[in-house]
Amino acid sequence: MSEAAYKKVSTSERPPERSTCGFRQRLILKDDGAPASITRLKTDDATPHWHAHTHEYYYVLTGSGTMTIGAETFPIAAGDCIWIKPGCMHHAEGELESLIVAVPAYDPADTFFEDPPKT
Repeated sequence: MSEAAYKKVSTSERPPERSTCGFRQRLILKDDGAPASITRLKTDDATPHWHAHTHEYYYVLTGSGTMTIGAETFPIAAGDCIWIKPGCMHHAEGELESLIVAVPAYDPADTFFEDPPKT
């Protein structure tokens, strides 16, 4: 049997789970064989962290708050899209719901909490 030409996922199929950033629904996963992952996130008590290999693209669906990347904090709101490059400590705060695209697909082993090495 050949692999399907697509994958359809409903948010009702993937229950929210507590994560580093809040409550997320992992929609398209590395385990699905996808080259990127897609996550729906409701920010709640996010812990600063960084990724060695993963680029993250946060698209804010609803709400507003702040994003801190490295030493810079700036406002974000619905309609904003933020590209976070590997090696950058980051976290969001506020009443936010976002769609996150991770390239390559998110791997928990690529999440770190101590300061990234200086280059």
